[in-house]
Order: sequence, then structure tokens, then C-alpha cells
Amino acid sequence: MTGGELENDPFLLFRDYLSGLTQSSGNVQVENGYLIAKHDDKEYVVITADLSGSSYQLSLQQQLPQLLSLESKVSKTFSVDIQHTGVIFYAAHGTESAKGEISTIGLGSLIGIIVLVFLVYRSTLPLALALLSISTGLACAYVLTIALFGSIHLFSLVFGASLIGVSIDYAFHFLTDRLHAGKKWNSVVGIQQLFPAITLGLITSLIGYLGMLIAPFPGLQQLSLFSAIGLTAAYFTVVCWYPILASKPNQYNKVPMQRALSQWLLVWQQPLIRLVLPLSLLIAASFGVYMAKYDDDIRQLQALPHALQQQEREIKAITGVSGSQQLLLVRDSSEEGLLQKLETISTKLDKRNDFGGYQSISRYVPSQKRQQENYQLVKHLYQQQSEYYQSVIQQKTALDFSQQYQPLTIDGFLASPISDTVGFLWLGKIDDVFASVIAFNQEVNSTELQAFAADNHITYLNKAEEISRLFADYRHRITELLLFAYAAIFLLLLPRYKMKQAFLIVLPPFIAGCAGLAVTVLTGVPLNLFNLLALMLILGIGIDYTLFFAEQNKQSDDSHKESTLLAISLSALTTILSFGLLALSETQAIHSFGITVLTGIIVAWLLAPLSQQNKESKGYINTLSEKKDAS
Repeated sequence: MTGGELENDPFLLFRDYLSGLTQSSGNVQVENGYLIAKHDDKEYVVITADLSGSSYQLSLQQQLPQLLSLESKVSKTFSVDIQHTGVIFYAAHGTESAKGEISTIGLGSLIGIIVLVFLVYRSTLPLALALLSISTGLACAYVLTIALFGSIHLFSLVFGASLIGVSIDYAFHFLTDRLHAGKKWNSVVGIQQLFPAITLGLITSLIGYLGMLIAPFPGLQQLSLFSAIGLTAAYFTVVCWYPILASKPNQYNKVPMQRALSQWLLVWQQPLIRLVLPLSLLIAASFGVYMAKYDDDIRQLQALPHALQQQEREIKAITGVSGSQQLLLVRDSSEEGLLQKLETISTKLDKRNDFGGYQSISRYVPSQKRQQENYQLVKHLYQQQSEYYQSVIQQKTALDFSQQYQPLTIDGFLASPISDTVGFLWLGKIDDVFASVIAFNQEVNSTELQAFAADNHITYLNKAEEISRLFADYRHRITELLLFAYAAIFLLLLPRYKMKQAFLIVLPPFIAGCAGLAVTVLTGVPLNLFNLLALMLILGIGIDYTLFFAEQNKQSDDSHKESTLLAISLSALTTILSFGLLALSETQAIHSFGITVLTGIIVAWLLAPLSQQNKESKGYINTLSEKKDAS
């Protein structure tokens, strides 16, 4: 305490005012100009800092190692413990995690494709063509996404890296047909035979990918367009360039594993297998889906590192401030009326011990009515107590209260740097109504806070809960869209394949989707919006497998089915490599997405031969025997 403070504020009213503010701010107190907190017999100094830009700005995130180095030096020099928290630390971790996942998925898919192409085709030209499809698809997707959105989310790139395993599908069918034809290969005839199947495959895949456009999140919308553009570019690369670049026959003309492929197709000609296996999978998957539980919490999108979480928990325990996202929105037709309403609500909150500390702009700028009352109270205090108090503190000059009334206004407060940390509480005039929010220092029971808001005719806000409800809403919508997509694809196939065949084309991806959800449930991961988006992809990708088998039914050459199965198997392997690697993600939502797609694609491949015609077993066995003898 200084003589200057006693001279200007002998009753220490401002000091009491600051003390009242800090009491509502957790365990923090002002001492010697610093924010001090005491916890477990230790004393902590709280230091806050403002960033020069956004927490998600890469240039700022790249400077964090310098800050960590500085913390380490301070800690060693002064033998102190330093804890830190803030959005930028989590954002930087998310960025590094996403980059790592992009590298893992992209590199894993690429290496897998290179190995598969060399093992199957044993030539450099197929590898060059495969890389041409991939690079064209990714380049077009990246450029057009940037052109449409102005920037690209790392979230989109994580999933976009999975496009490598899908964009190669059409190339595999063309290259496998070329391998199967041997010296009789005619690239123009080959693409003509392949054109109906890959075109229908593209359309059905686009239905699956573009279904994600309805999601209210820019990242998912970008992912949807990124994948659709990339797949379309890969399709046109196969249709336009492959017949020219691959006009000569493949040097290696033997279809690998032809005997095993034939045996697998033979198994699917058995009526018992065609009935029992799909039915058993459908019953088991349906039971798993029935037992499913959904969790639409937005926080599943956060990949929170243990070290940062531990520091944040310790800082919350030390300061008593947990940074709740819960808000009370208060509105009134006038600025003065709003401030008075905030004061009334603050009085009620002070009586509720279970709500903890909170922040309201009325603590810093009282209403004009309250300021007038306070002015009169201070004036009365000086009139009643100044002489006695002067004798107690032995001050020579009289304690004279001559300050004229000067009201503090919201505009004046917001113009001051003092308002930097709490100015966000005042929303100002919105649609002819003044609005402000009350923020809480720690998590409060949502049900009780909602009831309090309803009793006082104000609005309860919680962004995390609001977005989680939006997740649930869109999960229901995507379920409806998914059923609509199945119906649309069925009607699209009906004129060309008739009722029974069209049903057998759509059935395998439907069972695969159910199986994907069931296996995700068995892993103990709750389902969410992203699992249903995974079903869109299983539909779009899985129906390609059945379509190519259905197209082979229209050709008289049964031997072509082995090359079709080989191409589908290669496509499934690359897709499993791409989307299956998402199961390794640290983010729960992406992890469960990967598990669903991984399981769904495996089941879709397993059931794909169901769409081939069920010929007489004896005749089909004779055909296979003749081919084996010839080979």
C-alpha cells in the first residue's frame, strides 16, 4: 500500500473491487502486478500471451519450437516448472498428425500399387500408366479444389490421399483385359468392351462421393469434390489415353493365379454358397447394427496428445478455471436495459454455488442506474466516515470527496486496452437488439444451466453441444440419403440388367456396409456421422465390383471372368491399403471411418461374384476343366 493510493482512494474501494473480480476468476489473485495462484504448497505466476495471427497459421506453428526451447532454458536456469496450454499447441499437433497420416496413407498406397503392378503385369508400361492415372487424378483434384475453395484443408488431404487406391481401379480393369487378351489385344476393342462397366462404375461412385456434399462442414465438402474430381480425371485418363499409349500387347501374357481364380468362381456357382454365405453375413451384420450405439460428440474429431492434456488438467487445477464453452445469451431492446438485466442475472448466479465463477460485462461496466447508486453511496461514505477515518490513518489533509459524476460507457470501456480480455462478452447491437454473453470459468451441469436460462427467459448456448446435435441431425439425413442412393442406383441399373440381376448387383455392397458397421461396433467404438459417410464410399466403390461381373454376363467368353476377378481383387487390395490405413489415425472419428471402410470393402470383394449368372454347375465345371488342360 502506498501513500498515493491512500491519498486518491483512502477507503481502498478500487482494491476491493479488483479483489471481487479475482474471486470470480478461480484461484488467481493479483499480487505485485502479477496473477498469482497457489496450489499444493507451490506458488505459480500466470502469464498470458496473444498471437499475432490465427492459431491455425502454419507460420506461427513453425515458431513453437523456439518457444519450447525458451521454456526449457528458463526452467533449467531458475529451477522452475513451466506448464503451457492454448489452441495453437493443439492445432500444431493436429497439423503434424495430419501430415504424418497423409504421408503414411499416400506412401503406403503408392508402394502397394507399385508392388502389385510389377507382380501382376511384370512390365514398366503398366506401372507408368498406373502412375499417370494417379497423378492426373490427384493433380486435377488439387488444382480444382483450390480454384473452387481458395484453399484446401489438411482434413481433405488426409482422405484425399486415399484417392490413390480408388483412382487406379479403372486402370486395373484395362490392364488386366490387355494381359488376358495376349497377342490378340486390340486397344480400341478393349476400351469399347470396358466402357459400359467403367462408366456405370464412375456414375455410381460419384453418387457415393457427392452424397457427402450435404454435410455442413467445409472439410467434408472439399473431400467430396476432391474425390469426385480426382476419380473423374482418372476415368478420362483411362478412356482417352490408355488406348493410345497401350496399343501394343503386354509382353507377359499369363494371368497370375488363374487356377485359384477359377476355383473361387467355381465355388460361387454352388447354389448353397450363393444363398448361405450372403444370408449368414447379412444376419450377423444386422445383429451388430442393431446393437450399435451412436456418439455424435464433436470432440471425437480432436486428436488430443496425452502430454498436452495432462498440462491442461494441471493448469485448470491450479487456476480453478477450466475454460467452459457454455454461455448464457442475454438480450434487450436498449443498452441500459441489457446492463440492468445482466446485473439481475449476476445476482442470481452469485447465489448458486454449483455454477462456480463466471464473467459478465456488467462486472466492468455497471448500468447507469447502478453507477448513480454507487456514486451516491461513495459520496455518503465520505460524508459519514471521512473525519473519523482521517484521524485513524493520521492523514493531515482532509478527506474531501469533490469528484463530479462521470458515467462509464460501454463504448469508452471497449475503446480501452483494459477490455482486451473481456470485450468479447459484449456482442453489441444485432438486428435492432443489444446482446451480451455470460461465460463460465468451468464446466457446469448442462441440464441445470438450461433450466436456469429458461427460468430467466434467456438463451443457453454451447457450441460443442450445438454442433454435436447438428452431427446427429445430419446422421439421420445421411441415413435417408443412403437409402435413396441405393434406390436410385437400383433404378438406374434396372433397364440394362432387369429386376433379379439389378438386385444381385446392389445386394453385396448393402451387406458390406452392414458388416462394416457391425465390425466397428465389435471394436467398441461408438458410431457417428463418419461411419455413415463410410457407407457412402462402400456403396460407391463396392458396386463397381459387382457391376464388372454383371457386365461379363453379357459376354460369351467365360474365361474373361478370371481377369475380371483379378482386376477386382487388385482394386480391393489398393482400396484396403488406402482407406484401411485410416484405421491407424489418432483421431477416433477417422479411426472408426477406416475400420468401417476396411471391413466393408473386404466383404464387398468377397460377395462380388454373386452378381454373375448362376450357370449349370456341370457345364461350368467342364469349361473350367478344358481351360486347365489347355493351360
